[in-house]
Amino acid sequence: MKILGGVSASPGISEGIVCLYLSETEKLLPHYSVSSEQVPKELNRLREAFDAAKQAMERMIRVAETQFDREAAEIFNTHLSILSDDDLFTKISELIKAKKVNAEHAVSDVFEEYVKKYEDKGEHFKELIHDFVDARNRILNAFNVETGRFKCPIGERQPVIVATRILTPSMVMNIPRESVLAFITEEGGLTSHATILARSYGVPIILGIEVEKNLDCGMHAIADGSSGRIIVSPDKKTRERYRQKIDKLEKRKGFCEVKRSLSARTGEGRRIQLKLNINTPGEIEAAGEFPHDGVGLLRTEFLFAGDTVPSEEEQYNMYRSILDGVPKRPVTVRLLDIGTDKLPLYIEAPRQVNPDLGLRGAIAVETFPEIYLTQVRALLRANVNSNLRVLYPMVSDLGDLKTFREILAGARKSLREEHIEFNDEDISEGIMIETPSAVMMAEELLEEVDFISIGSNDLLQYTVAAARGNLLVEKRYHILHPALVKLLEIVIRAGKKAKKEVCLCGEIASFEEFYPLFLQVGLRCFSVAVFKFPDIKCELLHLQTFRDKSVVTDFYKNKSKEEIDSYFMSRA
Repeated sequence: MKILGGVSASPGISEGIVCLYLSETEKLLPHYSVSSEQVPKELNRLREAFDAAKQAMERMIRVAETQFDREAAEIFNTHLSILSDDDLFTKISELIKAKKVNAEHAVSDVFEEYVKKYEDKGEHFKELIHDFVDARNRILNAFNVETGRFKCPIGERQPVIVATRILTPSMVMNIPRESVLAFITEEGGLTSHATILARSYGVPIILGIEVEKNLDCGMHAIADGSSGRIIVSPDKKTRERYRQKIDKLEKRKGFCEVKRSLSARTGEGRRIQLKLNINTPGEIEAAGEFPHDGVGLLRTEFLFAGDTVPSEEEQYNMYRSILDGVPKRPVTVRLLDIGTDKLPLYIEAPRQVNPDLGLRGAIAVETFPEIYLTQVRALLRANVNSNLRVLYPMVSDLGDLKTFREILAGARKSLREEHIEFNDEDISEGIMIETPSAVMMAEELLEEVDFISIGSNDLLQYTVAAARGNLLVEKRYHILHPALVKLLEIVIRAGKKAKKEVCLCGEIASFEEFYPLFLQVGLRCFSVAVFKFPDIKCELLHLQTFRDKSVVTDFYKNKSKEEIDSYFMSRA
Protein backbone atom coordinates (compact mmCIF):
# COMPACT_ATOMS: atom_id res chain seq x y z
CA MET A 1 0.00 0.00 0.00
CA LYS A 2 1.31 3.45 -0.94
CA ILE A 3 -0.22 6.83 0.01
CA LEU A 4 0.35 9.82 -2.27
CA GLY A 5 -0.42 13.33 -1.02
CA GLY A 6 -1.67 16.13 -3.26
CA VAL A 7 -4.02 19.10 -3.22
CA SER A 8 -7.77 18.52 -2.95
CA ALA A 9 -9.76 20.34 -5.63
CA SER A 10 -13.08 18.53 -5.13
CA PRO A 11 -14.24 16.34 -2.23
CA GLY A 12 -15.68 12.84 -2.25
CA ILE A 13 -14.33 9.31 -2.25
CA SER A 14 -13.99 6.89 -5.15
CA GLU A 15 -12.47 3.42 -5.38
CA GLY A 16 -11.52 1.72 -8.62
CA ILE A 17 -8.96 1.06 -11.34
CA VAL A 18 -6.48 3.74 -12.41
CA CYS A 19 -6.22 4.52 -16.11
CA LEU A 20 -3.67 6.97 -17.57
CA TYR A 21 -4.88 9.48 -20.13
CA LEU A 22 -2.11 10.40 -22.54
CA SER A 23 -1.56 13.44 -24.70
CA GLU A 24 1.16 12.51 -27.20
CA THR A 25 0.20 14.75 -30.10
CA GLU A 26 3.74 15.34 -31.37
CA LYS A 27 4.45 11.60 -31.72
CA LEU A 28 1.31 11.07 -33.81
CA LEU A 29 1.54 14.22 -35.91
CA PRO A 30 2.43 13.71 -39.61
CA HIS A 31 5.38 15.83 -40.83
CA TYR A 32 6.19 15.91 -44.54
CA SER A 33 7.10 18.26 -47.36
CA VAL A 34 4.79 19.14 -50.23
CA SER A 35 5.47 20.39 -53.73
CA SER A 36 4.50 23.83 -55.03
CA GLU A 37 1.61 22.20 -56.91
CA GLN A 38 0.32 20.62 -53.67
CA VAL A 39 0.31 23.86 -51.66
CA PRO A 40 -3.23 24.92 -52.77
CA LYS A 41 -4.53 21.51 -51.64
CA GLU A 42 -2.93 21.96 -48.19
CA LEU A 43 -4.41 25.45 -47.89
CA ASN A 44 -7.83 24.03 -48.70
CA ARG A 45 -7.35 21.27 -46.13
CA LEU A 46 -6.40 23.93 -43.59
CA ARG A 47 -9.53 25.99 -44.24
CA GLU A 48 -11.75 22.91 -44.00
CA ALA A 49 -10.09 21.95 -40.71
CA PHE A 50 -10.60 25.44 -39.25
CA ASP A 51 -14.27 25.41 -40.30
CA ALA A 52 -14.80 21.96 -38.80
CA ALA A 53 -13.00 22.97 -35.59
CA LYS A 54 -15.17 26.08 -35.18
CA GLN A 55 -18.34 24.05 -35.76
CA ALA A 56 -17.19 21.50 -33.18
CA MET A 57 -16.45 24.29 -30.70
CA GLU A 58 -19.87 25.86 -31.26
CA ARG A 59 -21.47 22.49 -30.48
CA MET A 60 -19.32 22.23 -27.37
CA ILE A 61 -20.46 25.68 -26.24
CA ARG A 62 -24.12 24.66 -26.60
CA VAL A 63 -23.48 21.51 -24.56
CA ALA A 64 -21.58 23.51 -21.93
CA GLU A 65 -24.42 26.03 -21.57
CA THR A 66 -26.97 23.33 -20.76
CA GLN A 67 -25.01 20.53 -19.07
CA PHE A 68 -22.01 22.17 -17.40
CA ASP A 69 -21.36 24.93 -14.93
CA ARG A 70 -18.73 27.29 -13.65
CA GLU A 71 -17.45 29.19 -16.66
CA ALA A 72 -17.59 26.23 -19.10
CA ALA A 73 -19.21 28.12 -21.96
CA GLU A 74 -17.02 31.17 -21.28
CA ILE A 75 -13.91 28.97 -21.54
CA PHE A 76 -14.94 27.49 -24.87
CA ASN A 77 -15.99 30.88 -26.20
CA THR A 78 -12.37 31.90 -25.64
CA HIS A 79 -11.25 28.89 -27.69
CA LEU A 80 -13.70 29.81 -30.45
CA SER A 81 -12.31 33.35 -30.49
CA ILE A 82 -8.81 31.94 -31.01
CA LEU A 83 -10.05 29.78 -33.89
CA SER A 84 -11.82 32.80 -35.42
CA ASP A 85 -8.65 34.92 -35.46
CA ASP A 86 -7.88 35.78 -39.11
CA ASP A 87 -4.26 36.58 -38.27
CA LEU A 88 -3.75 33.07 -36.90
CA PHE A 89 -5.15 31.47 -40.05
CA THR A 90 -3.02 33.76 -42.24
CA LYS A 91 0.15 32.96 -40.30
CA ILE A 92 -0.37 29.21 -40.72
CA SER A 93 -1.18 29.64 -44.42
CA GLU A 94 1.99 31.67 -44.99
CA LEU A 95 4.06 28.99 -43.29
CA ILE A 96 2.62 26.31 -45.60
CA LYS A 97 3.51 28.43 -48.63
CA ALA A 98 6.97 29.46 -47.42
CA LYS A 99 8.18 26.13 -46.00
CA LYS A 100 6.09 23.87 -48.26
CA VAL A 101 4.99 21.63 -45.39
CA ASN A 102 1.75 19.80 -44.74
CA ALA A 103 -1.08 21.65 -42.97
CA GLU A 104 -0.89 19.64 -39.71
CA HIS A 105 2.82 20.42 -39.45
CA ALA A 106 2.21 24.15 -39.96
CA VAL A 107 -0.61 24.21 -37.38
CA SER A 108 1.65 22.59 -34.79
CA ASP A 109 4.59 24.93 -35.48
CA VAL A 110 2.56 28.16 -35.31
CA PHE A 111 0.78 27.18 -32.11
CA GLU A 112 4.14 26.18 -30.62
CA GLU A 113 5.30 29.76 -31.22
CA TYR A 114 2.31 31.10 -29.28
CA VAL A 115 2.90 28.66 -26.44
CA LYS A 116 6.60 29.56 -26.13
CA LYS A 117 5.76 33.25 -26.25
CA TYR A 118 3.45 32.99 -23.24
CA GLU A 119 5.65 30.51 -21.39
CA ASP A 120 8.30 33.23 -21.26
CA LYS A 121 5.82 35.55 -19.56
CA GLY A 122 5.61 33.27 -16.54
CA GLU A 123 3.03 31.52 -14.37
CA HIS A 124 0.34 34.16 -14.78
CA PHE A 125 -0.22 33.21 -18.45
CA LYS A 126 -0.25 29.42 -18.01
CA GLU A 127 -4.04 29.29 -18.39
CA LEU A 128 -3.80 31.06 -21.75
CA ILE A 129 -1.25 28.46 -22.86
CA HIS A 130 -3.76 25.72 -22.10
CA ASP A 131 -6.35 27.62 -24.14
CA PHE A 132 -4.01 27.68 -27.13
CA VAL A 133 -3.23 23.97 -26.76
CA ASP A 134 -6.94 23.16 -26.62
CA ALA A 135 -7.66 25.27 -29.72
CA ARG A 136 -4.76 23.61 -31.56
CA ASN A 137 -6.03 20.15 -30.63
CA ARG A 138 -9.47 21.02 -31.94
CA ILE A 139 -7.93 21.79 -35.37
CA LEU A 140 -5.79 18.66 -35.31
CA ASN A 141 -8.85 16.57 -34.45
CA ALA A 142 -10.41 17.87 -37.66
CA PHE A 143 -7.40 16.35 -39.49
CA ASN A 144 -8.14 13.06 -37.67
CA VAL A 145 -5.00 13.45 -35.55
CA GLU A 146 -5.50 11.84 -32.14
CA THR A 147 -4.73 14.39 -29.40
CA GLY A 148 -5.64 12.35 -26.35
CA ARG A 149 -6.44 8.75 -25.44
CA PHE A 150 -6.49 6.26 -22.61
CA LYS A 151 -3.24 4.33 -22.32
CA CYS A 152 -5.13 1.08 -21.77
CA PRO A 153 -8.50 -0.04 -23.24
CA ILE A 154 -10.11 -0.42 -19.81
CA GLY A 155 -10.79 3.30 -19.80
CA GLU A 156 -13.11 2.83 -22.77
CA ARG A 157 -15.00 -0.05 -21.14
CA GLN A 158 -15.71 0.94 -17.53
CA PRO A 159 -15.54 3.89 -15.11
CA VAL A 160 -11.95 4.56 -14.00
CA ILE A 161 -9.82 6.91 -11.93
CA VAL A 162 -8.48 9.15 -14.71
CA ALA A 163 -4.82 10.08 -14.15
CA THR A 164 -3.07 12.58 -16.43
CA ARG A 165 -0.13 14.96 -16.33
CA ILE A 166 -2.15 17.96 -17.53
CA LEU A 167 -5.93 18.24 -17.49
CA THR A 168 -7.38 20.58 -20.12
CA PRO A 169 -10.99 21.75 -20.60
CA SER A 170 -11.44 19.85 -23.86
CA MET A 171 -10.05 16.69 -22.27
CA VAL A 172 -12.70 16.93 -19.57
CA MET A 173 -15.42 17.36 -22.19
CA ASN A 174 -14.08 14.46 -24.28
CA ILE A 175 -14.32 11.93 -21.43
CA PRO A 176 -17.96 11.02 -20.66
CA ARG A 177 -19.08 11.65 -17.09
CA GLU A 178 -20.06 8.01 -16.67
CA SER A 179 -16.45 6.98 -17.39
CA VAL A 180 -14.91 9.02 -14.55
CA LEU A 181 -14.58 7.96 -10.91
CA ALA A 182 -12.04 10.67 -10.11
CA PHE A 183 -9.51 12.99 -11.76
CA ILE A 184 -5.85 12.87 -10.72
CA THR A 185 -3.48 15.36 -12.30
CA GLU A 186 0.10 16.53 -11.92
CA GLU A 187 -0.35 20.14 -13.03
CA GLY A 188 -3.19 22.61 -12.56
CA GLY A 189 -4.66 24.83 -9.90
CA LEU A 190 -7.84 25.06 -7.86
CA THR A 191 -9.15 27.87 -10.06
CA SER A 192 -7.82 26.66 -13.43
CA HIS A 193 -10.32 26.31 -16.27
CA ALA A 194 -10.00 22.52 -16.42
CA THR A 195 -10.42 22.06 -12.65
CA ILE A 196 -13.45 24.30 -12.57
CA LEU A 197 -15.04 22.35 -15.42
CA ALA A 198 -14.10 18.96 -13.93
CA ARG A 199 -15.83 19.86 -10.65
CA SER A 200 -19.16 19.74 -12.44
CA TYR A 201 -18.67 15.95 -12.71
CA GLY A 202 -19.15 15.72 -8.95
CA VAL A 203 -16.17 13.38 -8.50
CA PRO A 204 -13.00 13.70 -6.40
CA ILE A 205 -10.25 15.81 -7.98
CA ILE A 206 -6.69 15.72 -6.67
CA LEU A 207 -3.89 17.91 -8.01
CA GLY A 208 -0.13 17.80 -7.62
CA ILE A 209 0.39 14.03 -7.92
CA GLU A 210 3.42 12.86 -9.93
CA VAL A 211 1.28 10.72 -12.17
CA GLU A 212 3.76 9.06 -14.52
CA LYS A 213 6.19 8.32 -11.68
CA ASN A 214 3.66 6.78 -9.28
CA LEU A 215 0.64 5.53 -11.23
CA ASP A 216 -0.03 3.17 -14.10
CA CYS A 217 -2.97 1.54 -15.80
CA GLY A 218 -4.60 -1.31 -13.90
CA MET A 219 -3.58 -0.20 -10.42
CA HIS A 220 -6.28 -0.42 -7.78
CA ALA A 221 -6.64 2.80 -5.81
CA ILE A 222 -8.82 4.93 -3.57
CA ALA A 223 -9.13 8.64 -4.40
CA ASP A 224 -9.92 10.62 -1.25
CA GLY A 225 -10.87 14.06 -2.50
CA SER A 226 -11.51 15.36 1.00
CA SER A 227 -7.92 14.80 2.15
CA GLY A 228 -6.20 15.13 -1.23
CA ARG A 229 -4.76 11.62 -1.00
CA ILE A 230 -4.44 8.64 -3.34
CA ILE A 231 -4.13 5.27 -1.64
CA VAL A 232 -2.54 2.89 -4.15
CA SER A 233 -3.09 -0.86 -3.65
CA PRO A 234 -4.98 -0.33 -0.37
CA ASP A 235 -4.95 -3.18 2.15
CA LYS A 236 -8.11 -4.95 3.27
CA LYS A 237 -8.51 -2.85 6.44
CA THR A 238 -8.18 0.45 4.53
CA ARG A 239 -10.64 -0.64 1.85
CA GLU A 240 -13.20 -1.61 4.48
CA ARG A 241 -12.81 1.72 6.30
CA TYR A 242 -13.32 3.67 3.09
CA ARG A 243 -16.30 1.59 2.03
CA GLN A 244 -17.96 2.48 5.30
CA LYS A 245 -17.28 6.15 4.54
CA ILE A 246 -18.80 5.77 1.07
CA ASP A 247 -21.91 4.08 2.52
CA LYS A 248 -22.26 6.97 4.98
CA LEU A 249 -22.06 9.50 2.15
CA GLU A 250 -24.71 7.64 0.17
CA LYS A 251 -27.08 7.61 3.14
CA ARG A 252 -26.59 11.35 3.58
CA LYS A 253 -27.48 11.90 -0.06
CA GLY A 254 -30.66 9.83 0.35
CA PHE A 255 -31.73 11.90 3.36
CA CYS A 256 -31.11 15.13 1.48
CA GLU A 257 -33.02 13.95 -1.58
CA VAL A 258 -36.14 13.60 0.59
CA LYS A 259 -35.72 17.25 1.65
CA ARG A 260 -34.73 18.62 -1.76
CA SER A 261 -37.73 20.99 -1.96
CA LEU A 262 -36.91 22.70 1.35
CA SER A 263 -34.98 25.96 1.44
CA ALA A 264 -31.49 25.84 2.91
CA ARG A 265 -31.28 25.46 6.68
CA THR A 266 -29.07 23.74 9.26
CA GLY A 267 -29.92 20.54 11.12
CA GLU A 268 -31.06 22.77 13.98
CA GLY A 269 -33.54 24.46 11.65
CA ARG A 270 -31.71 27.78 11.32
CA ARG A 271 -32.37 29.43 7.97
CA ILE A 272 -29.37 30.07 5.74
CA GLN A 273 -29.38 32.16 2.58
CA LEU A 274 -28.06 29.94 -0.24
CA LYS A 275 -27.76 31.64 -3.61
CA LEU A 276 -26.28 30.77 -6.97
CA ASN A 277 -23.21 31.85 -8.91
CA ILE A 278 -24.22 32.07 -12.58
CA ASN A 279 -21.71 32.20 -15.43
CA THR A 280 -23.86 31.49 -18.50
CA PRO A 281 -27.58 31.80 -19.36
CA GLY A 282 -27.87 28.01 -19.62
CA GLU A 283 -27.25 27.69 -15.89
CA ILE A 284 -30.41 29.66 -15.10
CA GLU A 285 -32.52 26.89 -16.62
CA ALA A 286 -30.54 24.21 -14.77
CA ALA A 287 -31.03 26.10 -11.50
CA GLY A 288 -34.80 26.18 -11.83
CA GLU A 289 -35.26 22.95 -9.86
CA PHE A 290 -33.41 24.20 -6.79
CA PRO A 291 -35.05 26.14 -3.91
CA HIS A 292 -32.43 28.88 -4.05
CA ASP A 293 -32.55 32.41 -2.69
CA GLY A 294 -31.73 34.16 -5.93
CA VAL A 295 -28.56 34.81 -7.87
CA GLY A 296 -25.76 35.94 -5.58
CA LEU A 297 -23.29 36.50 -8.40
CA LEU A 298 -23.95 36.79 -12.13
CA ARG A 299 -20.57 37.00 -13.85
CA THR A 300 -21.02 39.00 -17.03
CA GLU A 301 -17.64 38.19 -18.61
CA PHE A 302 -19.23 35.55 -20.90
CA LEU A 303 -20.91 38.37 -22.83
CA PHE A 304 -17.56 39.96 -23.59
CA ALA A 305 -15.74 36.78 -24.65
CA GLY A 306 -16.24 37.30 -28.41
CA ASP A 307 -14.06 39.25 -30.82
CA THR A 308 -16.13 42.47 -30.67
CA VAL A 309 -17.69 44.54 -27.89
CA PRO A 310 -21.32 43.42 -27.36
CA SER A 311 -23.82 46.13 -28.26
CA GLU A 312 -26.25 47.64 -25.78
CA GLU A 313 -29.12 45.74 -27.44
CA GLU A 314 -27.29 42.41 -27.22
CA GLN A 315 -26.60 43.00 -23.56
CA TYR A 316 -30.13 44.23 -22.86
CA ASN A 317 -31.67 41.10 -24.40
CA MET A 318 -29.37 38.81 -22.43
CA TYR A 319 -29.86 40.58 -19.09
CA ARG A 320 -33.60 40.74 -19.65
CA SER A 321 -33.82 36.97 -20.26
CA ILE A 322 -31.80 36.24 -17.11
CA LEU A 323 -33.72 38.66 -14.88
CA ASP A 324 -37.01 37.32 -16.23
CA GLY A 325 -35.78 33.78 -15.60
CA VAL A 326 -35.53 34.39 -11.85
CA PRO A 327 -38.84 36.12 -11.05
CA LYS A 328 -39.47 37.51 -7.57
CA ARG A 329 -35.91 36.73 -6.50
CA PRO A 330 -32.93 39.10 -6.48
CA VAL A 331 -30.30 38.82 -9.20
CA THR A 332 -26.92 40.29 -8.29
CA VAL A 333 -25.11 41.30 -11.47
CA ARG A 334 -21.39 42.01 -11.23
CA LEU A 335 -20.18 44.59 -13.71
CA LEU A 336 -17.50 43.44 -16.13
CA ASP A 337 -14.51 42.30 -14.09
CA ILE A 338 -11.58 42.97 -16.39
CA GLY A 339 -8.28 41.37 -15.48
CA THR A 340 -5.19 40.13 -17.27
CA ASP A 341 -6.43 36.54 -16.88
CA LYS A 342 -9.81 37.35 -18.46
CA LEU A 343 -9.13 40.24 -20.81
CA PRO A 344 -11.45 40.42 -23.86
CA LEU A 345 -9.49 39.88 -27.07
CA TYR A 346 -10.53 43.26 -28.51
CA ILE A 347 -9.19 45.26 -25.56
CA GLU A 348 -5.66 46.57 -25.87
CA ALA A 349 -4.41 46.80 -22.31
CA PRO A 350 -1.80 49.41 -21.41
CA ARG A 351 1.59 47.98 -20.53
CA GLN A 352 1.70 46.91 -16.88
CA VAL A 353 4.70 46.14 -14.71
CA ASN A 354 2.68 43.79 -12.50
CA PRO A 355 -0.41 42.41 -14.31
CA ASP A 356 -1.99 41.13 -11.07
CA LEU A 357 -2.00 44.62 -9.59
CA GLY A 358 -2.90 46.73 -12.60
CA LEU A 359 -6.00 46.89 -14.74
CA ARG A 360 -8.74 45.98 -12.27
CA GLY A 361 -11.90 47.52 -10.82
CA ALA A 362 -12.17 51.30 -10.91
CA ILE A 363 -8.95 51.61 -12.96
CA ALA A 364 -10.59 49.52 -15.69
CA VAL A 365 -13.68 51.76 -15.54
CA GLU A 366 -11.56 54.88 -15.95
CA THR A 367 -9.62 53.26 -18.81
CA PHE A 368 -12.67 51.97 -20.73
CA PRO A 369 -15.64 54.14 -19.56
CA GLU A 370 -17.76 53.56 -22.68
CA ILE A 371 -17.78 49.78 -22.17
CA TYR A 372 -19.10 50.19 -18.63
CA LEU A 373 -21.56 52.95 -19.54
CA THR A 374 -23.11 50.70 -22.19
CA GLN A 375 -23.32 47.79 -19.76
CA VAL A 376 -25.05 49.80 -17.03
CA ARG A 377 -27.51 51.32 -19.53
CA ALA A 378 -28.46 47.82 -20.69
CA LEU A 379 -28.93 46.64 -17.11
CA LEU A 380 -31.16 49.56 -16.14
CA ARG A 381 -33.35 48.95 -19.19
CA ALA A 382 -33.56 45.22 -18.43
CA ASN A 383 -34.70 45.73 -14.82
CA VAL A 384 -38.39 45.36 -15.64
CA ASN A 385 -39.07 43.08 -12.65
CA SER A 386 -37.22 45.34 -10.18
CA ASN A 387 -35.05 42.40 -9.07
CA LEU A 388 -31.68 43.81 -10.16
CA ARG A 389 -28.82 44.28 -7.70
CA VAL A 390 -25.65 45.87 -9.08
CA LEU A 391 -22.29 44.62 -7.83
CA TYR A 392 -19.07 46.62 -8.28
CA PRO A 393 -15.89 44.48 -8.57
CA MET A 394 -12.52 45.08 -6.91
CA VAL A 395 -13.54 48.09 -4.78
CA SER A 396 -10.73 48.94 -2.36
CA ASP A 397 -11.86 52.29 -0.96
CA LEU A 398 -14.44 55.07 -1.22
CA GLY A 399 -12.68 56.58 -4.24
CA ASP A 400 -13.21 53.35 -6.21
CA LEU A 401 -16.87 53.33 -5.22
CA LYS A 402 -17.23 56.93 -6.42
CA THR A 403 -15.86 55.93 -9.84
CA PHE A 404 -18.45 53.18 -10.26
CA ARG A 405 -21.27 55.42 -9.06
CA GLU A 406 -20.34 58.05 -11.62
CA ILE A 407 -20.91 55.44 -14.34
CA LEU A 408 -24.31 54.58 -12.84
CA ALA A 409 -25.26 58.27 -12.72
CA GLY A 410 -24.03 58.77 -16.28
CA ALA A 411 -26.14 55.85 -17.51
CA ARG A 412 -29.26 57.24 -15.84
CA LYS A 413 -28.64 60.71 -17.25
CA SER A 414 -28.04 59.54 -20.82
CA LEU A 415 -31.13 57.31 -20.83
CA ARG A 416 -33.28 60.18 -19.60
CA GLU A 417 -31.88 62.55 -22.20
CA GLU A 418 -32.64 60.04 -24.94
CA HIS A 419 -36.13 59.36 -23.51
CA ILE A 420 -35.39 55.63 -23.25
CA GLU A 421 -37.48 53.76 -20.70
CA PHE A 422 -35.62 52.21 -17.79
CA ASN A 423 -36.24 51.17 -14.20
CA ASP A 424 -33.89 52.22 -11.42
CA GLU A 425 -36.32 51.92 -8.53
CA ASP A 426 -35.09 50.01 -5.49
CA ILE A 427 -31.82 48.99 -7.13
CA SER A 428 -29.44 47.75 -4.45
CA GLU A 429 -25.75 48.55 -4.81
CA GLY A 430 -23.05 46.24 -3.51
CA ILE A 431 -19.31 45.84 -3.65
CA MET A 432 -16.92 42.91 -3.93
CA ILE A 433 -14.52 42.63 -1.01
CA GLU A 434 -11.38 41.30 -2.70
CA THR A 435 -8.48 43.22 -1.16
CA PRO A 436 -7.21 43.69 2.41
CA SER A 437 -7.81 47.42 1.91
CA ALA A 438 -11.52 46.82 1.37
CA VAL A 439 -11.63 44.64 4.50
CA MET A 440 -10.12 47.39 6.63
CA MET A 441 -12.52 49.93 5.10
CA ALA A 442 -15.58 47.66 5.42
CA GLU A 443 -17.42 49.81 7.98
CA GLU A 444 -17.00 52.98 5.92
CA LEU A 445 -17.95 51.21 2.68
CA LEU A 446 -21.07 49.67 4.27
CA GLU A 447 -22.29 53.16 5.16
CA GLU A 448 -22.50 53.80 1.40
CA VAL A 449 -23.74 50.49 -0.07
CA ASP A 450 -26.54 48.02 0.60
CA PHE A 451 -24.59 44.75 0.75
CA ILE A 452 -21.16 43.16 0.49
CA SER A 453 -20.00 40.08 -1.42
CA ILE A 454 -16.71 38.46 -0.48
CA GLY A 455 -14.53 37.24 -3.34
CA SER A 456 -12.19 34.87 -1.52
CA ASN A 457 -10.02 33.94 -4.54
CA ASP A 458 -8.57 37.41 -5.02
CA LEU A 459 -8.70 38.25 -1.32
CA LEU A 460 -6.44 35.28 -0.51
CA GLN A 461 -4.14 36.12 -3.43
CA TYR A 462 -3.61 39.68 -2.29
CA THR A 463 -3.37 38.70 1.38
CA VAL A 464 -0.55 36.16 1.07
CA ALA A 465 1.03 37.93 -1.95
CA ALA A 466 0.95 34.76 -4.03
CA ALA A 467 -0.76 34.26 -7.38
CA ARG A 468 -3.80 32.01 -7.35
CA GLY A 469 -3.87 29.03 -9.71
CA ASN A 470 -0.18 28.30 -9.14
CA LEU A 471 0.15 24.75 -7.82
CA LEU A 472 3.42 25.59 -6.06
CA VAL A 473 1.54 28.24 -4.11
CA GLU A 474 -1.46 26.03 -3.40
CA LYS A 475 0.80 23.34 -1.94
CA ARG A 476 2.16 25.94 0.47
CA TYR A 477 -0.90 28.00 1.41
CA HIS A 478 -4.22 26.51 2.42
CA ILE A 479 -7.20 27.85 0.45
CA LEU A 480 -8.73 28.67 3.86
CA HIS A 481 -5.65 30.39 5.25
CA PRO A 482 -6.03 31.57 8.88
CA ALA A 483 -5.29 35.13 7.76
CA LEU A 484 -8.21 34.90 5.33
CA VAL A 485 -10.54 33.71 8.11
CA LYS A 486 -9.47 36.64 10.30
CA LEU A 487 -10.30 39.01 7.44
CA LEU A 488 -13.70 37.33 7.04
CA GLU A 489 -14.39 37.95 10.72
CA ILE A 490 -13.65 41.67 10.33
CA VAL A 491 -16.07 41.98 7.39
CA ILE A 492 -18.77 39.96 9.16
CA ARG A 493 -18.57 42.18 12.24
CA ALA A 494 -18.89 45.26 10.05
CA GLY A 495 -21.94 43.75 8.36
CA LYS A 496 -23.62 42.98 11.67
CA LYS A 497 -22.92 46.49 12.93
CA ALA A 498 -24.46 48.03 9.81
CA LYS A 499 -27.25 45.40 9.73
CA LYS A 500 -26.46 44.71 6.08
CA GLU A 501 -25.95 41.50 4.11
CA VAL A 502 -22.51 39.91 3.88
CA CYS A 503 -22.42 37.04 1.38
CA LEU A 504 -19.54 34.70 0.55
CA CYS A 505 -19.36 33.95 -3.17
CA GLY A 506 -15.73 32.89 -3.64
CA GLU A 507 -14.31 29.46 -4.39
CA ILE A 508 -14.00 28.44 -0.73
CA ALA A 509 -17.81 28.38 -0.51
CA SER A 510 -17.71 25.24 -2.71
CA PHE A 511 -16.07 23.13 0.02
CA GLU A 512 -18.61 21.47 2.32
CA GLU A 513 -16.08 20.73 5.06
CA PHE A 514 -15.55 24.46 5.73
CA TYR A 515 -19.17 25.22 6.62
CA PRO A 516 -19.00 24.50 10.37
CA LEU A 517 -16.30 27.17 10.56
CA PHE A 518 -18.17 29.59 8.28
CA LEU A 519 -21.28 29.43 10.43
CA GLN A 520 -19.33 29.84 13.65
CA VAL A 521 -17.62 33.03 12.42
CA GLY A 522 -21.06 34.42 11.60
CA LEU A 523 -21.65 33.89 7.88
CA ARG A 524 -25.31 33.32 7.01
CA CYS A 525 -25.29 33.93 3.26
CA PHE A 526 -23.47 31.96 0.57
CA SER A 527 -23.48 31.94 -3.21
CA VAL A 528 -22.24 28.78 -4.91
CA ALA A 529 -21.99 27.26 -8.37
CA VAL A 530 -25.16 25.56 -9.59
CA PHE A 531 -23.60 22.09 -9.56
CA LYS A 532 -22.52 22.54 -5.91
CA PHE A 533 -25.91 23.72 -4.63
CA PRO A 534 -27.28 20.24 -3.72
CA ASP A 535 -24.05 19.24 -1.92
CA ILE A 536 -23.84 22.44 0.12
CA LYS A 537 -27.53 22.34 1.01
CA CYS A 538 -27.11 18.71 2.07
CA GLU A 539 -24.13 19.59 4.25
CA LEU A 540 -26.09 22.36 5.96
CA LEU A 541 -28.94 19.97 6.70
CA HIS A 542 -26.54 17.75 8.65
CA LEU A 543 -24.86 20.50 10.66
CA GLN A 544 -25.51 21.05 14.35
CA THR A 545 -22.63 23.50 14.44
CA PHE A 546 -24.21 26.13 16.65
CA ARG A 547 -23.77 23.76 19.58
CA ASP A 548 -20.02 23.45 18.92
CA LYS A 549 -18.36 26.65 20.08
CA SER A 550 -14.81 25.29 19.81
CA VAL A 551 -14.65 25.20 15.98
CA VAL A 552 -12.99 28.59 15.50
CA THR A 553 -10.61 28.27 18.47
CA ASP A 554 -9.48 24.82 17.35
CA PHE A 555 -9.01 26.00 13.77
CA TYR A 556 -6.66 28.81 14.79
CA LYS A 557 -4.46 26.33 16.68
CA ASN A 558 -3.25 24.93 13.36
CA LYS A 559 0.11 26.33 12.26
CA SER A 560 0.59 24.91 8.76
CA LYS A 561 -1.27 23.82 5.65
CA GLU A 562 -0.75 20.18 6.63
CA GLU A 563 -2.22 20.78 10.08
CA ILE A 564 -5.25 22.55 8.59
CA ASP A 565 -5.80 19.66 6.16
CA SER A 566 -5.63 17.18 9.05
CA TYR A 567 -8.00 19.34 11.09
CA PHE A 568 -10.73 19.24 8.46
CA MET A 569 -10.11 15.53 7.79
CA SER A 570 -10.62 14.75 11.48
CA ARG A 571 -13.98 16.54 11.45
CA ALA A 572 -15.26 14.78 8.31
